[in-house]
Amino acid sequence: MKRYVQAAWPDLDWESAYEGFIAELLPCYSVDRLAPTRALEMVGRCVVESGTAAFYRMMSSLATEPVLKQVASQISVDEVRHYKHFYRYYLRYREIEKPGRSAVLRMLWARASEIDAEDVVYAVKHILRTHDPSVPWHRSKYEAVRNASLRRARRHYPYTMATKMLLKPLGLSAAISRVVAPAAASATRLFFLR
Repeated sequence: MKRYVQAAWPDLDWESAYEGFIAELLPCYSVDRLAPTRALEMVGRCVVESGTAAFYRMMSSLATEPVLKQVASQISVDEVRHYKHFYRYYLRYREIEKPGRSAVLRMLWARASEIDAEDVVYAVKHILRTHDPSVPWHRSKYEAVRNASLRRARRHYPYTMATKMLLKPLGLSAAISRVVAPAAASATRLFFLR
């Protein structure tokens, strides 16, 4: 992605934007922000990977430029592999720690609720600052970018894929999943439409 952005947008100083992003983001990550158990932390990581896999799949379907379409598709596939990696560890730790379904559901909700977490805000902030340093930063700039993106994303977001990935750690039976997954996908779609 870095090479693509540098080729497609040579005026953007990727290194400066990235360094500013990392410098602001790193203090946000600390041990006290981890989930209380390894199994629940792996659930949280599954949420993040399902979100990024869905985001890049959506980006691939929206892209009109062939190289961006291919890069985004490959990143989405890679994010699914990350999800599977964390899911395997979740299954291992679940056997040891035995978290209840309600604890897993709370973790799914908590991490999914962080959709406007610092990392996305800081990424947009440092891209915009690097692109035009003369314009002062305010969070409303991020909100404008987010809202414009949501308007385009609503029709292309892979709701079914994201929902199935999110529900998987709950260990629902196939019969219950067939009932819950479409309802959860519809709820996610409604969330995007608000």
